[in-house]
Amino acid sequence: MEGSDSYLIRPNYQHKFKPAVVKECIRETVKARLSEVQYDPDEVSELTRTLADSVKNKVKKLGFDRYKFVVQVTIGEQRGQGVKMSSRCLWDADTDNYAEDVFMNFVLCGGRVWKLFLLSSREYECGGG
Repeated sequence: MEGSDSYLIRPNYQHKFKPAVVKECIRETVKARLSEVQYDPDEVSELTRTLADSVKNKVKKLGFDRYKFVVQVTIGEQRGQGVKMSSRCLWDADTDNYAEDVFMNFVLCGGRVWKLFLLSSREYECGGG
């Protein structure tokens, strides 16, 4: 039904966000890239960008239609300190969700993916939102 209007305002069960599947995707991507990496402050900016792009591309291939992805990757040097991070989002608890994973060796890496279900402006108006 390409090109036709769709008035579906909730994803069907097969297309709902599955945090466990996305968490495994984050884990595999980060582990494959960072297993042997030493922390280098001159390279961490580019490494963070490429990891975020890799995670985003792999998650897109999982086939969750009509979702907008937000991917955040944070990398720091592992020296025994702790790190606490938090975020806030305004979302629909029935359709939106997130997945995260933490990887540690010589670096500490946190990866997070938020998936937000998209309504077109026409659907939003029709849905009374």
